[in-house]
Amino acid sequence: MNKTVERIVALVDKMRENSSEMRSWRNVPIAAECVDLLRQLDDPEETPLGKAMALEAIVRELPEYDVPRRVLSILRYEQELLQQSDEVAEYPTLESVAEAIRKIEDYIDTDRVGDEEFRQRYQRHLKSDPIERTPLWEEIYCEVQQECDRRLGDTPRGMGFCFAHWSVMAAVLAERGVEWRSPAVLNPRVRFD
Repeated sequence: MNKTVERIVALVDKMRENSSEMRSWRNVPIAAECVDLLRQLDDPEETPLGKAMALEAIVRELPEYDVPRRVLSILRYEQELLQQSDEVAEYPTLESVAEAIRKIEDYIDTDRVGDEEFRQRYQRHLKSDPIERTPLWEEIYCEVQQECDRRLGDTPRGMGFCFAHWSVMAAVLAERGVEWRSPAVLNPRVRFD
């Protein structure tokens, strides 16, 4: 296996580990590194479909609604690779990637698709704060999550953790002049663990 491919595989494994630890925000810079490596990869054994499948694995480990513009960029690259491919895969397909692109485009186009319409269109039930759909959110997301992680330290990430996290997150965002309402505040009739 090529050294670059080995590096990408190791990075995707790290992304999966971060996700299992409820720290998917750490995957954002790792995803950027993976995409750069894939773009530079010049190995005849690595087909466009193989690269597209790697991108699909990367997207699965990203917090798509927290960094939608970054996810959209990766999905467009994945679509480009699938269009170049002579091979056919069960998944990802051009249709599945096109649908994912439409969904993210709808999410970030708040002038055209409001929160309620987005939730109905994509069967999402929880309301979210409108700030989460802005470029500002995406710009500060990793920095805010890193600070939350620091403040929460070794707090167990089990039942009830979301409330501690949301409380700290609201405080960190407020310190940056961003007013944010948690899912619990916006969805008072929903029980969170």
